[in-house]
Amino acid sequence: MQESKTYQHPRKRITRETTVRHISVILKTNFSTELVDALKPALQDIDDLERLKDLYLQAIHAHSIQAFAQKLIQ
Repeated sequence: MQESKTYQHPRKRITRETTVRHISVILKTNFSTELVDALKPALQDIDDLERLKDLYLQAIHAHSIQAFAQKLIQ
């Protein structure tokens, strides 16, 4: 069964927002809240869900906020 386009757009938006929120939570458990908050606008500008999923994994394994920021701008 195929989802109607009416539901696809909101679902994608919600998934994207949830992924950004999860990335922020992971980063905030390891790094300064202020530094993570500074990166949040760049995360929110990403529309590509696959890119966000990759950044989620990068956040889990990031050794520093600078290392994550490098992945974010690539």
